[in-house]
Amino acid sequence: MANQDPKIDLEKVAVDLEKVEDASARSHALDFPRTFLSDLIERFLGFFSGVINWLWIILVLIIVVNVVMRYALGVNYVWVEEVQWHIYAVGFMLGIGYAIVHDSHVRVDVLASTFRQRTRAWIELFCIVFILFPLVWIIVSYAIPFVEASWRRGERSSAPGGLGNRWAIKAVIVVAFVYIGLAALARLIRVTAFLFNFPRPRAS
Repeated sequence: MANQDPKIDLEKVAVDLEKVEDASARSHALDFPRTFLSDLIERFLGFFSGVINWLWIILVLIIVVNVVMRYALGVNYVWVEEVQWHIYAVGFMLGIGYAIVHDSHVRVDVLASTFRQRTRAWIELFCIVFILFPLVWIIVSYAIPFVEASWRRGERSSAPGGLGNRWAIKAVIVVAFVYIGLAALARLIRVTAFLFNFPRPRAS
């Protein structure tokens, strides 16, 4: 008797694609306990991120307008192109802190998946305290005088018709790394809650 391949009734197979995608995207993530202070910081950063996310819509609109002006009307403004670059830079820089808050930054999954959760927590604590915090401190401490010097000189774009107030886009470096520092602090609090039960985790 010939073997017959079993037929699957696709209508009876229910697959929640959103859950599958979420599980795949966060297969490496560590859900550390929440605390009152970490929730407070993350709530503030979440509100800030929600406001910044509107920049992407503004960026798309500016790009569309710029393309129409260039190819339909034969008009091109340098300052419009610079606005595009600046908005992209702001979104990208602040996106790093957002990734830390939501634990969606890149990891070496081949290695991370082999470690126990407690081992990964210790690695995370070490990286935040001895790598990320010093990096944030160094960049912010050097960026503040960098921005001040730009403001005092009245620095502007070197391109004809470019934007003035170059200090404003440079100040994003300070804002972005303060954001990263706060995101890392919230993450550190959750790590210590897991490892040392301090601060005391919130009830689920």
